[in-house]
This record gives sequence, structure tokens and C-alpha cells, in this order.
Amino acid sequence: MILLLVVITVVVSALCFRQRDLFYRLALSPFQVVHSKQYYRLLTHMFVHGSWLHLIINMLVFYSFASEVWELFHSLADSGWVSVPTLHFLTLYLGGGVTAAVLGLPKQKDNPAALSVGASGGVASVIFASIFFDPWTPLYLFALVPIPGILLGVGYVVYSWRMAARNVNDHIDHRAHLYGALFGFIYPLLMNPKLFSFFLSAITDLPWF
Repeated sequence: MILLLVVITVVVSALCFRQRDLFYRLALSPFQVVHSKQYYRLLTHMFVHGSWLHLIINMLVFYSFASEVWELFHSLADSGWVSVPTLHFLTLYLGGGVTAAVLGLPKQKDNPAALSVGASGGVASVIFASIFFDPWTPLYLFALVPIPGILLGVGYVVYSWRMAARNVNDHIDHRAHLYGALFGFIYPLLMNPKLFSFFLSAITDLPWF
């Protein structure tokens, strides 16, 4: 399933690199979603990227974290905590991207020039679901500096929130990152509210640094 999502994303993105009309038809346009009811864009924008670098980074990060979360969801299913783990994984990833898109609509709904592409909202959801279950596992800032996931996650949320609030025009959808991250952290509780005990147990199990 993980590899299938990656392959579909790579194929669709590659086609959009060559066919700009397809790019514009699939990209998230808040104006078109709200005023023309093109709701499909809330999902299709996740499979389109702005460049090969954008695509490669998103897919590498997604693949590295998705494998862990996939195994974790199936382990929870084997233990009776959740059912249909594959459906939950798809809901986590796709739901994160769609939720990020929906929550970002009000800001740009009257701007016909606003476009957004990329799987960042879904990728952030997968990362933060991983942090929920294993908050002290080190993640690597800039691939060099190990920082506990929960601390890096808090910093990520604060940074995304501040950049979104300042409306910085750096061609990064900070709101999508923020909303996707929050969705991913909350989603385990939507699967089963009792999973909060997992987080409490993990967060209070302080490692030796």
C-alpha cells in the first residue's frame, strides 16, 4: 500500500510536469473549490508536486515514516485495539491532506490565483502519528542533529503556526503542514480514545540523554 501510494504520486506528478493543463486541473485552488464546487481538488492536489525536489523529499520522508506507522497500526489490530488497519492508514494519510486543504480554504477562497500542491499535509500526519506513539525516538534535524520527536514536533508546530500567521511568501504552505501535523497527532484518538494511555505511558517513560 505504501509503495502503491508512492508510485501513484510519482506517476501523476511526472505527468503534471509535462502537461501543465493537467497540473492546473488537479492542483488545489481554493477559489475553484468554493465557487465552482470542484471538491475533487481537495484530494488530487496531494498527488501533484511543484518540482522533482519537492516530490522526492515528500516521498522519501513519507516512505520512511509510513513503514513504521503501517506496522504499528497492524500490531494494534492484532492486539484488538483497532480494526481494519489498512483503512486507518489510508484515512490518516489522505485524511491529513484533505483536512489540511479544507481548513486552509477560508484564507484563499476569494483569490483565483492561489494554488497549492503536494502531499505535505498527509506526510505531516504520518510523522505526527509516529510521534504520538513513540515521542522520545530521535528525529534528525537537517539529517544531522538528533532531537527527540516530541520536542522537534513542538518546534515544528510553533514554527509552522508563526510562519502561517505572518503570511510569509516563501512558496511553502505552512498551514497545510500545521493542520496535517495536528490531524496526525489527534487521529490515533479517533481510532480508539483509549490509545491516549499509550501516549501517556510513552511520554512519561523519559529516556536517558
